[in-house]
Amino acid sequence: MSWFRWVAAWVIAIACAAHVVGVRMLVVSGNSMSPSIRDGDLVLTVRLWLGDSVGDIVLLKRPSDGQLLLHRVIEQGEGWRRTKGDASLQPDAERISDSAVLGGLAAVIPTGLLTSLPLQHVAAQFSAGSRVGLSITSASGARVEIGAPVLSGTDALGQLLPGGRATWLLTLTPCPTGIAGECSGTTNTLRIDPNRFVPSSMGGVARSLRATSTCRPLGTTTWTASADFFTATWSAANLATGRLATLSSGAAAIECQVQVTLLGDLTAANSGMVLPLRWGPE
Repeated sequence: MSWFRWVAAWVIAIACAAHVVGVRMLVVSGNSMSPSIRDGDLVLTVRLWLGDSVGDIVLLKRPSDGQLLLHRVIEQGEGWRRTKGDASLQPDAERISDSAVLGGLAAVIPTGLLTSLPLQHVAAQFSAGSRVGLSITSASGARVEIGAPVLSGTDALGQLLPGGRATWLLTLTPCPTGIAGECSGTTNTLRIDPNRFVPSSMGGVARSLRATSTCRPLGTTTWTASADFFTATWSAANLATGRLATLSSGAAAIECQVQVTLLGDLTAANSGMVLPLRWGPE
């Protein structure tokens, strides 16, 4: 057999072996697994090893949107496992079945070693860094003051990573009793603005937020939980699903902490959104 045939035979054999064991080569985009795996690193995964033990790092296709994810197994049961990014504050929202696992991590080549390799970067979104803001409009007679957000779980650019939180402190003054027009009504509510939220939700990240609120009368020290909901379940037809706080017309002003947590929707990576709220009579 000639030298060329020997080389061709070896190439075919290696290709067949790679196909059988399911070798994948991907360049990481995102930092949810840092510091062990960083943005730009090359990773090799093998299908024959599906990461059946807690602590294994697996490549999976998320059932909800088909996005690739490389995260560590933190909990495992019969036919399923739960995963989490090392740099994420919370576990991934979905429980992963065996059929969604594409392989286990076999090797990591750090970014610095890739400069001399002629590799094409493959899109493999591993985390979502998104800017999340808060916008509030108030009815005539109702007033709202909002402070700068306190961020937890962000990257160097101030973008929220999966599980990251932004918390705003609001002072809410309801409409006084007896004012007609926009101030008519018995209660004032702070809730998602249905007119502005629906168009923004098409971007994906708007459907991947958890919004919570706690409130207290001005001058007091005890916070009372007011709301805890997921924007994925919000409905414009049922305003109760998006209500964060309620106060009677003419009551004393209150202060509320509104916290927004990014749940890590990969389709919204590198994007941003503003959660639009409305304060005034129901």
